[in-house]
Amino acid sequence: MLRHSVRRWLAGTAVAAAIVTVAAVPAAAAPAGDVKIYTRDVIVAPGHSALGQIDVVLEGPWPPNPVPVTVEIDASEAAALGAFDVTGDGWDCARDRDVVRCAAAFDRQGDAPRLHYQVIAGADAELAEEAELTITATSALGTATGSSTVTVVEGVDLQTEPRFRFSGDPGARLELPSTVRNAGPGPADGAVLVFTADWLLEYTGNFRNCRHREGLPTICRFDTQLRPGVTYRLSAPLPLVLNPTARSGIALANRLQWWTPDDWALAEQAPGVSLPPDTPGGSGAELRLVEQPATRQTDTAPWNNWTAVDLTVTGDRTADMAAVGSSVSARLGERVRVTAAYQNLGPTRVEIWRSQPHLRVRIPEGTTAVEVTHFCAPIDADGWNPMEEFGKPGAREYGCSAYADFVEAGQRHEFAFTLRVDRLTGPTSGTVTIDVAGNTNPANDTARITVTPRDGGTGGNGGDGGSLPITGASTGLIAGLGALLLAAGLAGYLLTRGRRTRFIA
Repeated sequence: MLRHSVRRWLAGTAVAAAIVTVAAVPAAAAPAGDVKIYTRDVIVAPGHSALGQIDVVLEGPWPPNPVPVTVEIDASEAAALGAFDVTGDGWDCARDRDVVRCAAAFDRQGDAPRLHYQVIAGADAELAEEAELTITATSALGTATGSSTVTVVEGVDLQTEPRFRFSGDPGARLELPSTVRNAGPGPADGAVLVFTADWLLEYTGNFRNCRHREGLPTICRFDTQLRPGVTYRLSAPLPLVLNPTARSGIALANRLQWWTPDDWALAEQAPGVSLPPDTPGGSGAELRLVEQPATRQTDTAPWNNWTAVDLTVTGDRTADMAAVGSSVSARLGERVRVTAAYQNLGPTRVEIWRSQPHLRVRIPEGTTAVEVTHFCAPIDADGWNPMEEFGKPGAREYGCSAYADFVEAGQRHEFAFTLRVDRLTGPTSGTVTIDVAGNTNPANDTARITVTPRDGGTGGNGGDGGSLPITGASTGLIAGLGALLLAAGLAGYLLTRGRRTRFIA
């Protein structure tokens, strides 16, 4: 299982997996120093709950080591609506009546863990009633204050099909239908459809009330009043085209979600959000109904208003990724260099960012990895955590991932390890295993790293797996250099995808 920090890293390389996300609104008050708070307002229906989140970040130079930070939330007004609770992986929180104090630390990327909160409005809460959360973040690097307003609004429940599966060859033109049902209890005044697609799947429609730009979500607005208990279907499916370079055998994860206009307005109005221009879409038909006056509304059951859209790429644009091992000879106590590699045998390039890690390396028994390339991190009982453990020696198994989006046909990536021979009574070997989605030939997915005795240089230390001492400064130096290189690479990768955009839904 991936740790929390890895999940945050990989989230930057894939389509949103849980809900369509948009940037958060910066805190209302200007922060002091480099510390900033990102949050947004929340709307909640009587007798229901709503989720909010708080991000505390450093916008200035990032610290070389973790820096403690505390967040204080005055939730007295929100608690008066019904109930208020805080949860956050990586935070240590304590509550004194309606004031919550949480402690964590900024990591080397200037981020603290995301802090979530839940507001529950009592069944007797009055529409348009408001409550304010006051938020203060404090660290040795500065202080920031902000606020979030909770408003009680009318509740509705939009629903859609949970999953839609289709397939197509590279270059195929496809159609995506969808339905939305108003499960009540009252009429829903309009709806917003947001389709977030893999970069290989492009919207090609010309609807007037849909906006789109390449690489960004497709957003369609409907001003109709949806009657309770009635299901509505798109008058025409969304037209799509699959990129001709898509590789056969892979599955593309996409997401289609229905929002109330008021829920979407809170998200869409956030500055810095990556959305298409708010201008008329195409020149074709307009999917429109008569607009009705209404009070503000929020969806009381947002877990049933989105569709996971799975597209399997068919056809013959395939590729074969092969694992490549190595073989060395050594004497007891020596240090030897081995490599683990993968090679794209073609004929199509492979988008390796879809699989993390790409390569698994099992260290041969009787040896210890004393120097590890900065693109590999241990895989242990806690999972794979490259952001904190890349280049760390001494593990039995590693996950490796080259800093690249694609491997072209014929291209090869190698990962170097220095092994210290601790016990050698005969040939010993470890494994190199490739793990890439859509790989066509499993027969060459595993190779071996073999260490054999040289000139009768066998021996042992009683067979108990003990080790010889690690000497010299090269291990720490290389690990530190590797950490800097990979951190810089990952930072650049995230920045190209809007790293400082804060996501809230």
